[in-house]
This record gives sequence, C-alpha cells and structure tokens, in this order.
Amino acid sequence: MNILSRGNLARYKPYKVNLLKILLKSFLLGVIFTTNIIILLFITTNQPKINLYLIFLVIFYSLEFINTVIFNNSEVDDDSFILEDKEMHLFTIISLLEHYFFNWKYLYGSIGLSLVIFGQIIRSLSMYTASESFNHYIQRNANEKHKLITHGIYSIFRHPSYFGFFIWFIGLQLFLNNVISLTIGGIVLWRFFKERIIFEEKFLVDFFGDDYIQYRKRTKTWMMI
Repeated sequence: MNILSRGNLARYKPYKVNLLKILLKSFLLGVIFTTNIIILLFITTNQPKINLYLIFLVIFYSLEFINTVIFNNSEVDDDSFILEDKEMHLFTIISLLEHYFFNWKYLYGSIGLSLVIFGQIIRSLSMYTASESFNHYIQRNANEKHKLITHGIYSIFRHPSYFGFFIWFIGLQLFLNNVISLTIGGIVLWRFFKERIIFEEKFLVDFFGDDYIQYRKRTKTWMMI
C-alpha cells in the first residue's frame, strides 16, 4: 500500500482520461506482446531480435503509463503511454527495415541489451523518485506540487528520464545491429534533448532560482549537454 499511497490515487482526474483510448492502446500493446512471445516460444524464426525489439517497446510504453498511474496519478491521461508520437513510430519502422535488410554483423547485441535494460531502469527510477514532480510535458507555470528533486537518481543525473530514454534508444539500435539508425537516430535524439533541456531549464531557473542554478552546477546530464 505504500507505493499506491505515494501515487496519490485519490487525485485521479477522470475528465482528463478517455477510457476508450486507454482500452484500445492497452489491447494493442497486449496483442503485440503476446504475439511476439508466442512466436519466440513456439515458432521457428530467423529474426528473433525483431520479436524481442517489439517486446521491449511494449514494456517501455506500458511502464510509461503504469509509472504515471502509480507515482503521479493526478497527471495521468490517455496519452500517458506516449504512444501518439508519430516520429517515434516512423523511426521504429525504419529500424526494423534496416535490421531486416542489412543486419550489420559487427555490432555487439549483448551490449545493446544491457543498455536497453539500464536505460529502462534509469527512466523508471526517475519517475519513481520525482513522483508528482515528474511530467511528460514541460511545465511552464509553477504549481505547489512541483518540487526541485535533488536526491536519489537526481543526485547523479540531471534530467535522468532523458538520459534513460537516450541510452534505451541507443541500446535498441545496438541490439538490432543497426548502424544507420544508431547514427542518424542518435544525433537527432541528442539534438532534440539538447534543445528541450535548454528550453526547460529556463523555466526551472524561474521556478527555483539559485537552488536550481547550484544544482545544475554540481550535476551532469551525462549526454554531453
């Protein structure tokens, strides 16, 4: 009950949630997960990494919603899965096509798998630690539940959720042996996070003043940003 009480489940706001969307997204993720598990267990396939890749995607999107429900329930909505990012879906297709048609052999899939797991853990820890101060959207107005989090994973990483996602993405491309997607996708994602962090930190300085400036001085993003 400690985890559930920390999530402030009583603050759930039904008017923000389209339950039909949640049902459809959950069903879709469940079908993809189950189908790929069945293929791996009972059907001979020469592309098992594709099945594992899709399973990792389902786990990531599902945890985005679950962690929001548990740790920041008042902000949960039907897009807490972050499944409506068209660019991400496009890049997923590109990644699968590159792996299927090229499948470069000299990358180390085991390293990629380790990075996928590590990135997912960091991402989830950031949501757990920040609790109600975590949000998928940049907050442009201060509110009473938005606190400056500097303990736990935030004492090691500044913006650990971004770092976790970045490492998770890099790991997926290494796992698939994708040279092109790794290079282009890594650069595009790095530039996206650089611009996002610069933009977001302007608001954080406004909200928390010198406290955030000092926190920024003693921590790193670990993404060369």
